[in-house]
Amino acid sequence: MDTADIVLINQLLAQYGHIVDAEEWRRFDELFVDDAVLDYRGVNVPGVLRGLEAITSFFRGANHPSAHHCTNVYVYRDDNGLTRVKSKFVAPYTRARHEPRRWYGGDYDDVVIRSNEGWRFQSRTCTARWQFTTDLGPVPEHRHTW
Repeated sequence: MDTADIVLINQLLAQYGHIVDAEEWRRFDELFVDDAVLDYRGVNVPGVLRGLEAITSFFRGANHPSAHHCTNVYVYRDDNGLTRVKSKFVAPYTRARHEPRRWYGGDYDDVVIRSNEGWRFQSRTCTARWQFTTDLGPVPEHRHTW
């Protein structure tokens, strides 16, 4: 893996945020391989999603934050030769429909592969690590600041 690959992998993570924020679900093939695996159980999604169609369907109906931000991107090869990416996410839930309003953050752990079209997610795991709830008043237990 050379420097150009690392830049292109960083571009993939940035493109993810832009495509999701713009709700351009038809472009998910620019992000994920056909048999990708999405594990968002760490952010209260009940099960693992398998395949581009299932992932796209889930995103169409999800409660999305106002924006997706990805930071602290670290690209490396693991002991099995897989290209892995660790990064942090920050997501503000600040739109009128968001109850409660909050800032949310955590980790992504990805496996990416180079396809004929470029780098794509083979698997993506998302885990919540912190939350800052700005609303006053009753807040559901799972939305408390932690």
